Amino acid sequence: MAETEKSAGSDNTEDILAKIENKSLKIESLIKQYKPIEAIKIALESYPPQDKRCKYANWIGVRKALMAIKDVEGILRSLDPQYYDILMK
Repeated sequence: MAETEKSAGSDNTEDILAKIENKSLKIESLIKQYKPIEAIKIALESYPPQDKRCKYANWIGVRKALMAIKDVEGILRSLDPQYYDILMK
């Protein structure tokens, strides 16, 4: 029984990682289109669960979006407050 739960959790993690990878591709596309605000919003949406691999994979996308921004302070001011908590996590 515990083995089945562990396997299901692993599958769920793999699904989440696949979604994060797709989100990363969208972020890269938006960065190439010079749309950093949209990229950071996509990066911060659907914050992953506490699994370390998922959090790290998601952080890579957030970092890419942040690094593409020239005026970080201005972008952060333009974001909805709901994103601040996610950024701090």
